[in-house]
Amino acid sequence: MEPGAQDDKKIFDLVDVLEEKNNKNNNEVIVIDGRGYEKNHKVKTLYDVVNEDNENTQEGKLNEEILQIATEIAERVTREIVPDIAERIIREEIEKLKKSGDS
Repeated sequence: MEPGAQDDKKIFDLVDVLEEKNNKNNNEVIVIDGRGYEKNHKVKTLYDVVNEDNENTQEGKLNEEILQIATEIAERVTREIVPDIAERIIREEIEKLKKSGDS
């Protein structure tokens, strides 16, 4: 095949050939039962569908991991800080009761 011979040929997407053969519904809006529907111009490929699902699962896994780490940090902070705060509040309340009992 000569290098220049390929330039003269028109390359079609399969969708283009189908639309040219089926000239019935090439409108931008398709009317069915009195309702108008816009024609979907984006043709999804298998690659698009697989990557879309893959991205959703990766985002879901990332969100789950973030929630797990945040929960662990919150529990650790609570275990370290709350007992000291509770002890201090209890001691202050005991002191208040002692002072009010002495009066």
